[in-house]
Amino acid sequence: MARTTDKLKNFEANYEKLEEVVKALDAPDLTLKEALDLYEKAIKLDEACESALEYAKQRAQALAD
Repeated sequence: MARTTDKLKNFEANYEKLEEVVKALDAPDLTLKEALDLYEKAIKLDEACESALEYAKQRAQALAD
């Protein structure tokens, strides 16, 4: 698992990649395999972004306390 600081550093890049993958999934000429591969990539990117956001939320909460 990536270190938490790496997660935060990579959040923006991962989010941009996720947006690109979502746009690619809208292509009408995708094969089923291509769509599944893109979907799998989107899930992994989403998990990475979600993990970074959760860490940031916990860190902000700790600072507020």
